[in-house]
Amino acid sequence: MNTEFETLLYGQQFKKLYERMSNLITAKYGLHRIEIEILLFLKQEERDTARDIAEMKYFSKAHISHAIEHLTECGYLTGTPDAQDRRCVHLRLTGEAQPVCEELSRLRDGLMEIIYRGITEEEKQVMRRVARKIACNMDEQLTMMEKE
Repeated sequence: MNTEFETLLYGQQFKKLYERMSNLITAKYGLHRIEIEILLFLKQEERDTARDIAEMKYFSKAHISHAIEHLTECGYLTGTPDAQDRRCVHLRLTGEAQPVCEELSRLRDGLMEIIYRGITEEEKQVMRRVARKIACNMDEQLTMMEKE
């Protein structure tokens, strides 16, 4: 496998850049990285349960639970039990979370500008298609391995 491709797949370079850029926000609001990821997830996704977060972000359930508890204590989240299944709780961002989410969105936009610098729209579309296929291949393999 070529080194540049492995580097991209492992995401270490992205992770390091993202950590450095997000350190000011995590320090300012007293949040951990997983907590800002949960806020961004709930802001951008239609899915809104801890299970959804676990399935989409591959965080451990224990980490998600701890993060949700802290975000709720900070006043950034509320939870509403599902009408059909009381064990399922739908998470909602509060007004208190809005300034944090706006800063996080600006950070993400800036990060994307850096990453996509010099890349054409056509190249971005190809990259997205390839990334979806790679992610699907990995998900399928993980699902097969979990069944074994």
